[in-house]
Amino acid sequence: MDRIAFLKTGWAVDYQGEEVVGRHRHINDYAEAHERFNFRKAPDGRYYGYIPPMGEHEATPKPLRLNGWTIILVAARDGDGPLTVVGHYENATFETGYRDRPEYRYGSFPKDADGQNFSYIVSADKANIIPLPLRQTEISGAHFKRSPIVYVRGNRPGQDQEWRQHFAEIAQEIVSVSSQVDVVDVQIPTFSFPDAEHRKAVEMAAVDYASAAYGKRYEIQDVQLLNLGYDLIFRDRKTGEELHVEVKGTSNAIPHFFMTRNEYRYLENPRWRMLMVTQALDKPKGRVLTLDELEDAFDVKPFAFEGVAKRLP
Repeated sequence: MDRIAFLKTGWAVDYQGEEVVGRHRHINDYAEAHERFNFRKAPDGRYYGYIPPMGEHEATPKPLRLNGWTIILVAARDGDGPLTVVGHYENATFETGYRDRPEYRYGSFPKDADGQNFSYIVSADKANIIPLPLRQTEISGAHFKRSPIVYVRGNRPGQDQEWRQHFAEIAQEIVSVSSQVDVVDVQIPTFSFPDAEHRKAVEMAAVDYASAAYGKRYEIQDVQLLNLGYDLIFRDRKTGEELHVEVKGTSNAIPHFFMTRNEYRYLENPRWRMLMVTQALDKPKGRVLTLDELEDAFDVKPFAFEGVAKRLP
């Protein structure tokens, strides 16, 4: 990799057009950003990325050479957390100014909050997004200062400081890992629900796993029908101690779950535990989590809000 740059972008789940969060003023003012399509493959097969303009003159990146860049995209986790690697472009090309996304040449495509076309500043034939649960690489933001880009290798002579070398090593590792793992095969949970039959099969398989994996140590009582905010009582066969276990299952390898309001309210009970079962239908694997462990392992956020009328019209 002769030329490497790190670009700051907004934070999103999959960059296919959904909400973007971040520290940039435009995102906060309009609750949207052109970064929302950064990993969407355009009709021409290329990927087109956006980063915010720089400074009061809204300048764009000005690398000495426009072509042949490995671009590592980073974003503040959940909009205000540490800078985290979200994906990369290979053999990317910078534009000399913002350009309209190519989708507009192929038909109808959404406009931004100002009624303008969504734009891009860099494009590539190949891009890899890191699925949300696998985004573990964090970097220091000290070298970005107020700029959305840092050139790590191949831009100007003499830019070989130790921190740039460290960033280059991170870039090489990211690209190497992505080439070995087909991230397309990673089943990323989405905000959609499988059919009732599938959900029931997963739930039953997860509960069956609980009995098989923990039945020797605990006497297990199924209380799902009582709507208590948890599914099972684990009663220690030696001490009699009780745990109130909420069972969550998924057919995917990546843990993911939904929680009802009643279940969420019960989290603070000291006896509460969650059993997370992955690959429930074929090769079930499970782990019992305390509340602290749950909060370390998951971002638990509202999925939907209910509007209840205060009075009849």
